[in-house]
Amino acid sequence: MGSYRKELAYQRGCRLGVDPLGRGELGEQRRRLLAAYREYERPLIDSAQAMMGCRARAEDVVQDAFLKLWEQGAGPDVRDEGRFLFRVVRNLAIDRLRRLSLEKRHSACSSLMTQEPAPPSASPEQRMIGSDALQQVVAALAELPARMQRVLVMSRLEGKTQRDVAQRLGVSPTLVNFMLRDTLAHCRSRLEAGQTA
Repeated sequence: MGSYRKELAYQRGCRLGVDPLGRGELGEQRRRLLAAYREYERPLIDSAQAMMGCRARAEDVVQDAFLKLWEQGAGPDVRDEGRFLFRVVRNLAIDRLRRLSLEKRHSACSSLMTQEPAPPSASPEQRMIGSDALQQVVAALAELPARMQRVLVMSRLEGKTQRDVAQRLGVSPTLVNFMLRDTLAHCRSRLEAGQTA
Protein backbone atom coordinates (compact mmCIF):
# COMPACT_ATOMS: atom_id res chain seq x y z
CA MET A 1 0.00 0.00 0.00
CA GLY A 2 1.45 3.38 -1.01
CA SER A 3 2.11 6.08 1.58
CA TYR A 4 -0.84 8.13 0.28
CA ARG A 5 -3.20 5.20 0.81
CA LYS A 6 -1.74 4.52 4.25
CA GLU A 7 -2.32 8.12 5.27
CA LEU A 8 -5.87 8.03 3.90
CA ALA A 9 -6.60 4.80 5.78
CA TYR A 10 -5.11 6.30 8.93
CA GLN A 11 -7.29 9.41 8.67
CA ARG A 12 -10.40 7.30 8.09
CA GLY A 13 -9.51 5.11 11.07
CA CYS A 14 -8.98 8.14 13.31
CA ARG A 15 -12.45 9.42 12.46
CA LEU A 16 -13.85 6.09 13.60
CA GLY A 17 -11.73 6.11 16.77
CA VAL A 18 -9.56 3.23 15.53
CA ASP A 19 -5.82 3.14 14.80
CA PRO A 20 -5.93 0.84 11.70
CA LEU A 21 -2.18 0.87 11.09
CA GLY A 22 -1.05 0.51 14.65
CA ARG A 23 0.24 4.06 14.43
CA GLY A 24 0.49 4.31 18.19
CA GLU A 25 2.89 1.36 18.25
CA LEU A 26 4.73 2.61 15.16
CA GLY A 27 5.02 6.06 16.74
CA GLU A 28 6.57 4.54 19.86
CA GLN A 29 8.99 2.48 17.74
CA ARG A 30 9.98 5.60 15.84
CA ARG A 31 10.55 7.54 19.04
CA ARG A 32 12.85 4.80 20.38
CA LEU A 33 14.58 4.50 17.01
CA LEU A 34 15.23 8.24 16.85
CA ALA A 35 16.64 8.20 20.39
CA ALA A 36 18.95 5.28 19.48
CA TYR A 37 20.01 7.02 16.27
CA ARG A 38 20.90 10.20 18.12
CA GLU A 39 22.80 8.28 20.77
CA TYR A 40 24.74 6.00 18.42
CA GLU A 41 25.06 8.07 15.24
CA ARG A 42 28.83 8.68 15.55
CA PRO A 43 29.70 5.06 16.50
CA LEU A 44 27.45 3.76 13.71
CA ILE A 45 29.26 5.92 11.15
CA ASP A 46 32.65 4.90 12.56
CA SER A 47 31.68 1.24 12.33
CA ALA A 48 30.49 1.57 8.74
CA GLN A 49 33.59 3.58 7.82
CA ALA A 50 35.84 0.84 9.19
CA MET A 51 34.12 -1.59 6.82
CA MET A 52 33.82 0.67 3.78
CA GLY A 53 36.94 2.81 4.06
CA CYS A 54 35.06 5.98 3.16
CA ARG A 55 33.38 8.40 5.56
CA ALA A 56 30.86 9.72 3.02
CA ARG A 57 29.72 6.23 2.02
CA ALA A 58 29.52 5.26 5.69
CA GLU A 59 27.28 8.25 6.41
CA ASP A 60 25.04 7.28 3.48
CA VAL A 61 24.74 3.72 4.77
CA VAL A 62 23.81 4.89 8.27
CA GLN A 63 21.21 7.30 6.91
CA ASP A 64 19.77 4.62 4.63
CA ALA A 65 19.55 2.17 7.55
CA PHE A 66 17.77 4.75 9.69
CA LEU A 67 15.31 5.69 6.94
CA LYS A 68 14.60 2.06 6.15
CA LEU A 69 13.75 1.36 9.78
CA TRP A 70 11.82 4.63 10.08
CA GLU A 71 9.57 3.70 7.16
CA GLN A 72 9.16 0.00 7.88
CA GLY A 73 9.40 -0.03 11.65
CA ALA A 74 11.78 -2.22 13.57
CA GLY A 75 9.17 -4.85 14.36
CA PRO A 76 7.59 -5.90 17.64
CA ASP A 77 10.42 -8.30 18.59
CA VAL A 78 13.14 -5.64 18.71
CA ARG A 79 13.98 -4.71 22.25
CA ASP A 80 17.23 -2.82 21.70
CA GLU A 81 16.97 -0.37 18.80
CA GLY A 82 20.65 0.59 19.08
CA ARG A 83 21.88 -2.96 18.64
CA PHE A 84 19.37 -3.49 15.84
CA LEU A 85 20.61 -0.32 14.09
CA PHE A 86 24.19 -1.61 14.25
CA ARG A 87 23.11 -4.90 12.67
CA VAL A 88 21.16 -3.19 9.88
CA VAL A 89 24.07 -0.81 9.19
CA ARG A 90 26.49 -3.73 9.03
CA ASN A 91 24.26 -5.65 6.62
CA LEU A 92 23.74 -2.60 4.38
CA ALA A 93 27.49 -1.90 4.37
CA ILE A 94 28.19 -5.49 3.30
CA ASP A 95 25.58 -5.22 0.54
CA ARG A 96 27.11 -1.95 -0.70
CA LEU A 97 30.62 -3.43 -0.69
CA ARG A 98 29.43 -6.42 -2.68
CA ARG A 99 27.68 -4.20 -5.18
CA LEU A 100 30.71 -1.90 -5.52
CA SER A 101 32.98 -4.90 -6.02
CA LEU A 102 30.69 -6.30 -8.68
CA GLU A 103 30.47 -2.93 -10.45
CA LYS A 104 34.26 -2.54 -10.42
CA ARG A 105 34.78 -6.02 -11.82
CA HIS A 106 32.17 -5.48 -14.51
CA SER A 107 33.52 -2.08 -15.54
CA ALA A 108 37.09 -3.38 -15.59
CA CYS A 109 36.08 -6.34 -17.75
CA SER A 110 34.05 -4.15 -20.07
CA SER A 111 36.80 -1.57 -20.46
CA LEU A 112 39.37 -4.27 -21.18
CA MET A 113 37.24 -5.78 -23.93
CA THR A 114 36.07 -2.51 -25.49
CA GLN A 115 39.51 -0.95 -25.83
CA GLU A 116 40.76 -0.80 -29.36
CA PRO A 117 44.47 -1.39 -29.87
CA ALA A 118 44.68 2.09 -31.40
CA PRO A 119 42.14 4.32 -33.08
CA PRO A 120 42.60 4.91 -36.81
CA SER A 121 43.62 8.52 -36.19
CA ALA A 122 46.37 7.49 -33.75
CA SER A 123 49.99 8.41 -34.30
CA PRO A 124 52.44 5.71 -35.44
CA GLU A 125 53.77 5.56 -31.89
CA GLN A 126 50.30 4.97 -30.44
CA ARG A 127 49.59 2.32 -33.06
CA MET A 128 52.76 0.48 -32.15
CA ILE A 129 51.82 0.54 -28.45
CA GLY A 130 48.33 -0.73 -29.31
CA SER A 131 49.75 -3.45 -31.50
CA ASP A 132 52.08 -4.56 -28.71
CA ALA A 133 49.15 -4.67 -26.27
CA LEU A 134 47.14 -6.77 -28.71
CA GLN A 135 50.04 -9.18 -29.12
CA GLN A 136 50.35 -9.47 -25.34
CA VAL A 137 46.65 -10.30 -25.02
CA VAL A 138 46.85 -12.91 -27.78
CA ALA A 139 49.91 -14.46 -26.10
CA ALA A 140 48.14 -14.43 -22.73
CA LEU A 141 45.11 -16.18 -24.23
CA ALA A 142 47.36 -18.83 -25.78
CA GLU A 143 48.58 -19.70 -22.27
CA LEU A 144 45.05 -20.62 -21.18
CA PRO A 145 43.09 -23.85 -21.72
CA ALA A 146 41.00 -24.06 -24.89
CA ARG A 147 37.73 -24.03 -22.94
CA MET A 148 38.58 -20.70 -21.28
CA GLN A 149 39.50 -19.25 -24.68
CA ARG A 150 36.19 -20.50 -26.09
CA VAL A 151 34.24 -18.89 -23.23
CA LEU A 152 35.89 -15.53 -23.97
CA VAL A 153 35.28 -15.76 -27.70
CA MET A 154 31.64 -16.80 -27.31
CA SER A 155 30.73 -14.22 -24.68
CA ARG A 156 32.76 -11.22 -25.79
CA LEU A 157 33.21 -11.59 -29.54
CA GLU A 158 30.10 -13.55 -30.52
CA GLY A 159 27.91 -11.65 -28.02
CA LYS A 160 26.34 -14.70 -26.39
CA THR A 161 25.00 -14.51 -22.85
CA GLN A 162 26.72 -16.46 -20.11
CA ARG A 163 23.67 -18.69 -19.89
CA ASP A 164 23.92 -19.52 -23.63
CA VAL A 165 27.64 -20.22 -23.28
CA ALA A 166 26.94 -22.49 -20.31
CA GLN A 167 24.33 -24.47 -22.27
CA ARG A 168 26.66 -24.87 -25.23
CA LEU A 169 29.54 -26.09 -23.07
CA GLY A 170 27.35 -28.17 -20.74
CA VAL A 171 28.43 -26.33 -17.59
CA SER A 172 26.76 -24.02 -15.08
CA PRO A 173 26.46 -20.26 -15.72
CA THR A 174 28.40 -19.72 -12.49
CA LEU A 175 31.34 -21.69 -13.87
CA VAL A 176 31.19 -19.65 -17.08
CA ASN A 177 31.27 -16.47 -15.00
CA PHE A 178 34.32 -17.69 -13.07
CA MET A 179 36.14 -18.79 -16.24
CA LEU A 180 35.45 -15.44 -17.90
CA ARG A 181 36.61 -13.56 -14.81
CA ASP A 182 39.80 -15.63 -14.56
CA THR A 183 40.52 -15.26 -18.28
CA LEU A 184 40.18 -11.49 -18.17
CA ALA A 185 42.23 -11.27 -14.98
CA HIS A 186 44.99 -13.32 -16.62
CA CYS A 187 45.01 -11.06 -19.70
CA ARG A 188 44.97 -7.94 -17.54
CA SER A 189 47.92 -9.15 -15.45
CA ARG A 190 49.93 -9.91 -18.61
CA LEU A 191 49.16 -6.42 -19.97
CA GLU A 192 50.19 -4.78 -16.72
CA ALA A 193 53.38 -6.83 -16.59
CA GLY A 194 54.14 -5.80 -20.17
CA GLN A 195 53.62 -2.13 -19.37
CA THR A 196 56.06 -2.20 -16.46
CA ALA A 197 58.71 -4.12 -18.40
